Amino acid sequence: MNIALILAGGVGSRFDSNFPKQFVEIEKKPLIIHTLEKFSGCKEIDEIYIICLKEYVDEMETMIKNYSIKKIKGIILGGKTRHESIKNGVKYLSTNHYNDVCKVILHNANMPLVTNSNIVDCINKCKNSDIIVTTAAKCNGYFYQISNDENGSLIIGPNRENLLHAKVPETMYLSAAKEIYLSNTFDGKQYESYTAGMLAIILNKKVEVVTCKSTNMKITTKEDYELVQTYLRKEKSGE
Repeated sequence: MNIALILAGGVGSRFDSNFPKQFVEIEKKPLIIHTLEKFSGCKEIDEIYIICLKEYVDEMETMIKNYSIKKIKGIILGGKTRHESIKNGVKYLSTNHYNDVCKVILHNANMPLVTNSNIVDCINKCKNSDIIVTTAAKCNGYFYQISNDENGSLIIGPNRENLLHAKVPETMYLSAAKEIYLSNTFDGKQYESYTAGMLAIILNKKVEVVTCKSTNMKITTKEDYELVQTYLRKEKSGE
């Protein structure tokens, strides 16, 4: 069984909105609905759980009903951080009789440009409990780096050929998700935004990479919103 956990627990503080950015309308639908439709429409996804802040559960339930999103199994209450929200989701699955060989697919609600092939590739590449599959995009352009000297001067950054931009979705067996998220190893503030792939590397676990397009971007700012809106229009028109 393949279970998607869609993370919708953020408050969107950097988006400068009165409510979380995942509920902001974009191309005539709430942002999260675009993302849910991608996962609902993927044949390999069996069930979907949404991890959401308590104060927005009623609104989320209304959206699911209004847009007739299929495969939604339930809503799990989110935590104060992304890491804590994932932990809540994994804990819920582990205490509700899901088998350890179920595959858990993590994705952010504010990343609606994920493709069906990206989701499927992540699922197919996760062949056993020893593998965590992460998504990454190749880096374009060149980079500067701030040095550690007292002036904070610029130095030439790392070779772009050796850099990958961390993305989602990510897939792992439930047993691996429990190992990563249900211990207290990564409860510290420094790990709040780490991907599962990064945490797996720290644990010396095998990490496989699925490469995606750079357009699989997260909406954090108004500028991101405008870019994603353009891509969604192109996607809708078949460009």
